[in-house]
Amino acid sequence: MVQRRCNLLVGLIRLCLPMEHHGVITARTLAKPPASDRLSVGREILLRHFVRILIGTVFTAAIVLVSFLLVGPKSKETWATLTAVLAVIAAVISAWPSLRVLEIQEDATRPCPMPYFDITSRYGLLLLRVKNIGAGVAYDVTLTWNNHPQNEEGDDVTALDSISVLMPHDSVSVLVGRTHELVRKYPTMRYEGTLEFKDVTGKHRTQKFVVSADEHRKRLTFDDEMPKTLHDLQKLPEKLTDICKAIQERG
Repeated sequence: MVQRRCNLLVGLIRLCLPMEHHGVITARTLAKPPASDRLSVGREILLRHFVRILIGTVFTAAIVLVSFLLVGPKSKETWATLTAVLAVIAAVISAWPSLRVLEIQEDATRPCPMPYFDITSRYGLLLLRVKNIGAGVAYDVTLTWNNHPQNEEGDDVTALDSISVLMPHDSVSVLVGRTHELVRKYPTMRYEGTLEFKDVTGKHRTQKFVVSADEHRKRLTFDDEMPKTLHDLQKLPEKLTDICKAIQERG
C-alpha cells in the first residue's frame, strides 16, 4: 500500500513539472496567451512567482519522498520508485534554469516605447520624441501625462499622446520649441505620466515614465562644434543666391 502511494505521488509530481520541448519550456502556465487576452504586468509577475513556487514545492516533495524511501524497508519496487524520484529531481533542477532563460527571452523580445526630450537631433531645437527601444512591435501607444509639456506659446504638446504603431528601434518626434527659450521660460521641465501599449500578442501593458530636460540646463549640449558647423553650412546656398543676385543687378 505504501509503495502504491509512493508511485502515485511520483506520477503527480511528473504531471506538475513543466515539460521541455526543443529547449523551451511548454508548461500550460507559461503558454502564450491568445491575442484577446490582456493580462496586466502585475498578473504576469504573479504567474511567474506561482510557477517558481510550484517547482520549489515539487522539488521539496521529491526530497521528502527520497528520505522516506531510504529510511523505510528496501525492495525491488522501492529501488525502482527511488530511481523515478531521482529522475524527477533531475528534471526539476534542469527546468529551473530553463524557466529563467524563457523569462529572459520574453523580456528581450518585448517592446518598450519610451518618451524623452531630444536636444541633439536638431541644432538649437528641443524635440519630444517617443522611441521603441525594445525588440518587439508596440501597438496603440498612449501617453497619459500628469501635466503636459508646453511649447513656447504656452500650448500643450499633445501630438504624440496617441501612436498607432512603433516598430523596434523606430521613433516619432514633434517640435516643442527653441531650447534656450524654453529653458528660460519654464523654471522646471520635468514631466511624469503613464504609458500604455499592446504587444504583438495583444497583451496590454502599462508603465510609468519621467521626461526631463532640467539636467541639460547647465551642461554642454554637444561635445564638439560639428553640429553648429553643419547648421551654418546650410545657410551657404542662400548666401550664394544673394551674391548672384547682387552681381546680376550690377552687371
